[in-house]
Amino acid sequence: MFAFGSAQLTPVGQSRLDNMATEARQAGITSVTSMTIVGYTDPLGSEASNQTLSEKRAAVVRDYVISKGTPASVVRAEGRGETQLKVTEADCKTKGEAKTRQALIACLAPNRRVEISATGVQSK
Repeated sequence: MFAFGSAQLTPVGQSRLDNMATEARQAGITSVTSMTIVGYTDPLGSEASNQTLSEKRAAVVRDYVISKGTPASVVRAEGRGETQLKVTEADCKTKGEAKTRQALIACLAPNRRVEISATGVQSK
């Protein structure tokens, strides 16, 4: 969803969000009543900068879904920094994917994400 050190949505990230909205419509969801967006980072860099970056990532996704029609009043965004890692530096080293900084950055990519929880009204 995001490049290393960036809070700008990649085209793949935009596509994933668009697909999520399409799938919700196809499932008969007529309106969103609550949405929580949580941003994360990889563990590289300081804890403080990672917290700020995760908050910015969540805000970018919040702004994107609002621009696509989700009411701002039902959307909440928060950042959790480098907590709840999907892949650790130790995992990357064990898999042999941390031989260079660039390889480590690539290996840690699953941590650069947002997670969205939403509820809505489904037509019958």
